[in-house]
Amino acid sequence: MRFNKEDILIGFFIIFGISYPFLIAFLIFFEDVKAKKQEIEELRSFYSFLLGLEECKEEKARELSKIMSKNLYEKVGGEKGLLNTCQSYRKAYTSARVEERLIKEGELLVELLKKEKGMTQRLLSLRLYFEGEGEELKIENIEYEKGD
Repeated sequence: MRFNKEDILIGFFIIFGISYPFLIAFLIFFEDVKAKKQEIEELRSFYSFLLGLEECKEEKARELSKIMSKNLYEKVGGEKGLLNTCQSYRKAYTSARVEERLIKEGELLVELLKKEKGMTQRLLSLRLYFEGEGEELKIENIEYEKGD
């Protein structure tokens, strides 16, 4: 059985027409996943700096202060307060590891854990409340809870 070029071309357009909504849905889903991943990376960068898990530099504090809401910025003490918090946690929790969980949309729970002699000890819990996506991400509030 032999197909004409016209039959193949018509078949291609029919298949494309049927699969077009699925392709568009996939592209929209892919963009959404990409935006969520960027959001989580920004949050991870923020709490890593805040908890002193990375080097405390003024440039990084300035960069991260841009994703804080105005109220939180004032509550923390601006870039200087963010830098001071980073330095104090860096000294206090040098050998800790982090676990994070997205509790619900707009709330991330970060736990600072330390494992000693087979026992896992929770040193600190940090809740980040945030709004927006991608470029409009704003961290609205931070709550701390001392560990066991």
